[in-house]
Amino acid sequence: MGAGEMTSKQIEDRADTKGGASGRLLTRRNTVKGGLALGAGAFGIIGRAAAAPVTMRFGSDSPIDAAHTKSAVVFKDMVERGTDGRVQVTIFPDGQLGSNGPMTNSVKAGTLDAVVTDVTYISTAVPETDVFNLPFLYTDTQQVLRFANGPVGTRLKPKINEAFACEVLGFATDGSRNLWNSKRPIRTPADIAELKMGVQPSKIQRDTILAFGGIPTVVAFNQLYTALQTGLIDGSDKAFADMIELKFYQVTKYLTLTSHYSIVNVLIVGRKFMDKLSPQDQEVVRAAGKPAVDAQVEEILLGEKAALAFLQDKGLQVFQMENPKAFAAKMDTVYKDAAERIGADMINQARNFS
Repeated sequence: MGAGEMTSKQIEDRADTKGGASGRLLTRRNTVKGGLALGAGAFGIIGRAAAAPVTMRFGSDSPIDAAHTKSAVVFKDMVERGTDGRVQVTIFPDGQLGSNGPMTNSVKAGTLDAVVTDVTYISTAVPETDVFNLPFLYTDTQQVLRFANGPVGTRLKPKINEAFACEVLGFATDGSRNLWNSKRPIRTPADIAELKMGVQPSKIQRDTILAFGGIPTVVAFNQLYTALQTGLIDGSDKAFADMIELKFYQVTKYLTLTSHYSIVNVLIVGRKFMDKLSPQDQEVVRAAGKPAVDAQVEEILLGEKAALAFLQDKGLQVFQMENPKAFAAKMDTVYKDAAERIGADMINQARNFS
């Protein structure tokens, strides 16, 4: 076992002693109750065929007990059980194999087998996927996920598969995004002016901050804490779960409930890995995708309310937008530019989706 790899026993032991953002302990008892018990992993299976199992490397930029990694843990259990141990999944949490951008490219190159990555990294090669990132458009996380799981998502999957030499097995999310920073409260769009805000390499995210007069700065997820600590950036818009798991509340002061978007995640599995499997085991892997992402989404949504209370308890000052329409009105240029890359028809579908 290489440095940083975690066996099923190690993952299970850590999951037993850590609580999620929702405040509910992830224990053997309640994971089994929820049908999500951790799987065979390093335990032997009597009567297994002599052939060595195929090993899947699954990367995550978050801790093993984070809601974001819940999809990997559930996926591991379902695949190992469904294949009777013929496929063994090793999870690399905590950004051990890099942030989501490099890991997404590693799946494409065939050096990593699976990751749940932000669609912002997918949009660099498939611009149409930025339709899920349009700010101040969707009413909540559930709506954007319904949209992603509808005809538009179905239409985009083959393009993602081709661009990243992968198979898309499901859509998830890390929850709604809200603006937070260490300099001042954000109550109006003018309050964002000149703030250095950490963003992902997404044109829409950069354009959104620019439209408010802020300074977008691309920073990898696993480098955000240091960037905030050193003053390279003043703030960002990561979800509540991220703020807790990575302790961003230690290096920021003000949080505004903007819910400007809920970034969609994509569970992708590399084509090279799938080609190693029998047709039977390929179907097991594909079937594990939706339950895995659904488990992540459930954990995120259950945890958001408790997470906000936790952040306030840690000293974050929480504010509302004085006039939400004033924030949305600043997005005209963002939508105009997006229409040229995404297509006006697709944006109209998103606008009319309920």
